[in-house]
Amino acid sequence: MPQFLFKQVSLVNLETLVFLSTKVKFYSMHFLKQRYALSTIILVIVALFSFNLYVLPDQQVLMYDYKRLFLCAILVFVALSLVFSHTLRERLVGRFASSSYLVKSLVVIFFGFAFFADLFGLFPHKAIPLYFYFIGLCFLIVTFALERPSSKTFRLFSWIIVLCFLSVFVGYTVATFYGEGTTIFMILSYVNPRFLNQVQIWLIIPSLYIALVSNKRVSYLLPILNFAMMFALDARGLAIASFGGIVLWMMVDRSQRWKIAKVSLVSLLLGLLVAVIFLTPLPSYLMHGEATPSLLDMRDTTNDRLQVWRNAIGMYRFWGLGGDGYFCTSILEIRPHNSIISVLLNWGVIPTLCYITLTLILLKQVFNETNRRYRVIGLSVLSGLALSLVSNVLDSPFSLLLACMFTGWFCGRTKLTSTKIHSKWIHALLVVASILTIVCISYKVSDRVKNNFYLDLKQETLVPQFWLANNCPDIRNVNTIPTNKH
Repeated sequence: MPQFLFKQVSLVNLETLVFLSTKVKFYSMHFLKQRYALSTIILVIVALFSFNLYVLPDQQVLMYDYKRLFLCAILVFVALSLVFSHTLRERLVGRFASSSYLVKSLVVIFFGFAFFADLFGLFPHKAIPLYFYFIGLCFLIVTFALERPSSKTFRLFSWIIVLCFLSVFVGYTVATFYGEGTTIFMILSYVNPRFLNQVQIWLIIPSLYIALVSNKRVSYLLPILNFAMMFALDARGLAIASFGGIVLWMMVDRSQRWKIAKVSLVSLLLGLLVAVIFLTPLPSYLMHGEATPSLLDMRDTTNDRLQVWRNAIGMYRFWGLGGDGYFCTSILEIRPHNSIISVLLNWGVIPTLCYITLTLILLKQVFNETNRRYRVIGLSVLSGLALSLVSNVLDSPFSLLLACMFTGWFCGRTKLTSTKIHSKWIHALLVVASILTIVCISYKVSDRVKNNFYLDLKQETLVPQFWLANNCPDIRNVNTIPTNKH
């Protein structure tokens, strides 16, 4: 009798599993078959998160962590789709196989040596889950490469820009009229103004492109609001990276260079005017009789950043420290604020050379690109990578999500050249990698959520990394600083 019941229960569980897998396969494929479905839903959610009155600035941990949870949910959805859909796996493999031999080799070498560094690094129990998180990001990039960005998706950028501006405007207005004045931290929806700037970097050139091709003057509003936020939040890194991207755009698109310069200059000047009148310093001066120092504040933090970089480079190892190796042991700064140094610290010299080479290939392809929309997308990727040299653009959740989107779009600009049916071994490898991605991301999320986001642990400063604070509480106090070993 017990054996009979066991068989019945097993049969029911098997039928339930088959039913659920069928539903997941059906809904995921139906969703991903829509040309812009994934990017559309992501851009809508990013817009909604960019001006929310549900999670307020006094809940900083949740404000940051909820964004990471959304990114993790997207990665799990894509990985589940790969597990249950043979067609999607075939399309992703075909898209990757259509890349040049050099690009494919660099990507394989990068992730191969990264896995070696994580497996034999300082904290493999923390590094391996992060490794498969990055594998999930790679899957997401290739999924975006299956899409074709349209004017509809570009229009969604306007909602993100407007709602980001509202986060700054409402925060500044409340601080001015109901508080003692504004600072760059008096904004909604983002814990740190730099996280908002990291979202902006992907949208400045597209917003200028919209104004460039549109016959409506209202289209100038988007770059104007972008530049207004840049001035009000004293975003020096954003300014340098975006202006560099604009100059590169003028070099690449010679026939439109003067029109690009005109649109950029008009938007810049009007953005400065909007910042002065509506954000800072005029409102604070009228209300309190003194101007806030945030506008065009000439800060001198270059020496501090150079010291962080020197300290970080002094800690690197040829094969890498592994994921979280630098973060959990550095006593000077938890992040080097430089994407090249981050790759060097985590995964060593060889992945760093692969990363630099892929960036140079991207630069060459942008110069050779003839389609204006894809050229703008490529320039946005280059601008984001430029800002990543002084900021954590490729770390904060929404900036990383947009980075994946723009990179995938640009990688998918060419037609598929590989149409053959791939072997079962490749499909099996993709399924295993997808399952490990789901398990690792679920582990990190469940650990965070079941411990109530570690809100009970009081800290003087909330340090952002994968989560906001308490990313390695079991390691952080260990006084084992690695030395430079080649």
